[in-house]
Amino acid sequence: MANAEDLDFATRLLSKAQHIGWLATARMGFRKVLRPWLSRRHRAHVLRQPYRVDRLDLAAAFGVTPEDLTAAVERVRLALPQRLPVSPESVAEIRALYKKQAPGVLEATVESADRICGHLFDLLGSGPVALGATIDWHRDFKSGYRWNPDQCFLDVAHGHAVGVDIKVPWELSRGHHLVLLAQTALLSGDEKYARECLAQMTSWIDANPTAHGVNWACPMDVAFRAVNWLWSLGLLAESPLMTEAWLTEVLASLVAHGRFLMSNLEVRDDGVTTNHYLADLVGLLYLGLCLKEVRDAEGWKAFAVRELVREMDRQVLADGAHYESSLSYHRLVTEMFLSSAMLCRRHGVELPPSFYDRLRKMCEFVQGYTKPNGLAPQIGDADNGRLHILTGYGQADVRDHRHLLAVGAVLFDRPDWWAAAGLTWVEGLWFGGLRCAAWGRAQGSAQSSAQSGSRAFPEAGLYILRRQADYALLNCNPIGSRGVGTHKHNDLLAVEMHLGGEDILVDSGCFLYTSDPQSYNRFRSTLYHSTVRVDQAEQNRLIPGKFFCLHPDSRLHRFQWDIGGPVEQAAADHDGYERFSHPVRHRRELWADWLNGSWRVTDHVFSPVSGSHPHRLEWTLTFAPHCSLQPAENGWSVVTPRQRFWLDGPRLSANGTPVAISPYLDEGTVAEQYGRARRAPFLRWSWEGSLPVEGVFTIASLESRSA
Repeated sequence: MANAEDLDFATRLLSKAQHIGWLATARMGFRKVLRPWLSRRHRAHVLRQPYRVDRLDLAAAFGVTPEDLTAAVERVRLALPQRLPVSPESVAEIRALYKKQAPGVLEATVESADRICGHLFDLLGSGPVALGATIDWHRDFKSGYRWNPDQCFLDVAHGHAVGVDIKVPWELSRGHHLVLLAQTALLSGDEKYARECLAQMTSWIDANPTAHGVNWACPMDVAFRAVNWLWSLGLLAESPLMTEAWLTEVLASLVAHGRFLMSNLEVRDDGVTTNHYLADLVGLLYLGLCLKEVRDAEGWKAFAVRELVREMDRQVLADGAHYESSLSYHRLVTEMFLSSAMLCRRHGVELPPSFYDRLRKMCEFVQGYTKPNGLAPQIGDADNGRLHILTGYGQADVRDHRHLLAVGAVLFDRPDWWAAAGLTWVEGLWFGGLRCAAWGRAQGSAQSSAQSGSRAFPEAGLYILRRQADYALLNCNPIGSRGVGTHKHNDLLAVEMHLGGEDILVDSGCFLYTSDPQSYNRFRSTLYHSTVRVDQAEQNRLIPGKFFCLHPDSRLHRFQWDIGGPVEQAAADHDGYERFSHPVRHRRELWADWLNGSWRVTDHVFSPVSGSHPHRLEWTLTFAPHCSLQPAENGWSVVTPRQRFWLDGPRLSANGTPVAISPYLDEGTVAEQYGRARRAPFLRWSWEGSLPVEGVFTIASLESRSA
């Protein structure tokens, strides 16, 4: 088995190699040739159970004799509470703050824990599902499909059958709900929640032999499980139910988790690292700092710290955005970096100032893109992914990213972020944020502090025009992950509008992954975003055989950003359609007229070269599900639960001459979270002819109604 030093050297070598064109090509070719042999060798290695840890192995891992193992396990139990970001003496104060400053939150926590005790889960859009007296950890309970628990993790199939979603057992086995049970046991004083937590961990270990079955197939999920188990153990360390025999079994499994992660780090063949590799590192960091008695721990910690610093520089752009072009994954990555930073601070592990500077910008990015209703746009892929869920389990809107501001407030001493977090402020308490209670939370401060005016994030490609309860976004995000496009959609120059406190134009989101490739491709298509499609082609071509990738066809040009006056503007153009034999370029201008309360979008579609050739252009506007549209003279009436808007146009002119178009309503779908979608009105229109073409539409509020 490779040790930490070997893997660290290999990782650094591959990282350097990827920047040298010929060397990177040679590396990928060499790996492709050797892949069958390496796969057979790795599989044989796994089948010998190299990660299995029994009582004797655990004693060796601790560096003690089997006779001294009991005392060693007891030392770990006593130490664990002090090794989490939250101190055990804070629990009573946290309980008091729950009751005093967050009425209803404690009751909601108990209610969620009761459902888990009854094995009632709502995961990935499933709706409430009762899993029975004994949880089947290998079953996708949405489809009924079950993976073989005795199968080597390298042989586990996914994406092999439509409707079968491997993310269901993965999500369940991440153990987010175990932390909920541990928290509830502490906050309520009822040991039944501790009993259920411990029983489920035992059940999982018994049902999932190390390195076998679906729940070992993705190292990222192994890492998340390790983190959530450690949080649960630390919170329940004083429970009389945690016997030496039980804790020995769990610690042995955690050691196996660490060894598995160290041997199965998720780095792509082309050297690109993503949120998966980052998750592997966070798991190793938690294991290394919380299980210091283990001989491997120092190696895990040292490797994780070095790589976390490197990944902060590699994966996070200069303006604080994660480079996978997805706001949902930005939330996940920010959560992982924040949790790691808080854990390192707890243990006196130093991280460089550049790390904290970039992490601060990640939180500022969250504050910048959050809409007046406290929710984030659904840009790019979204799978509800979280490292740990410390508040609102099963109840919080997955589009609410403000808990990151609560944790960031504790880390960076930012009372404004604490206020901007809304009800998610309680997340900060579990990271030692008791002192933050003194900041207070004036009603309405969340809105005022989060909505700080128009913001531009050029590296992320997001341009936001904002004033009070009005918000509009021009999406110019690039092909992420160094041009791989792992979680980007074909959404260039799409607009999103949130007016008068309500969503009007929204991103369609992301519905499902491998369980429904057709739906996945539809939701990430150009035609499913509020932008322009040319000649029935995608802005960036899909790559056959590469599920989470896009061909890097498009680049952004001619950014324009004018703010500060009564009229503000964001504009850009992209060249994704210049790959055609008769190239086409699309330029979009978004205007906010604050005096008249109107928003105008102007499209210029033209050829960057001489000559005139016919093209087919298609426009889409994706409205929020609560909107209804009715045709009216020279436009459309848009009605929401509280307001009415007038959509003037759309109006088209070709070569300066007005042309007639016939917009029509189409029934579209908007996914507000993974696995759950709602019908929504899509307004579409098309035109075919020679360029250039200019299209204009305006949205303005007509009246407001009382809620």
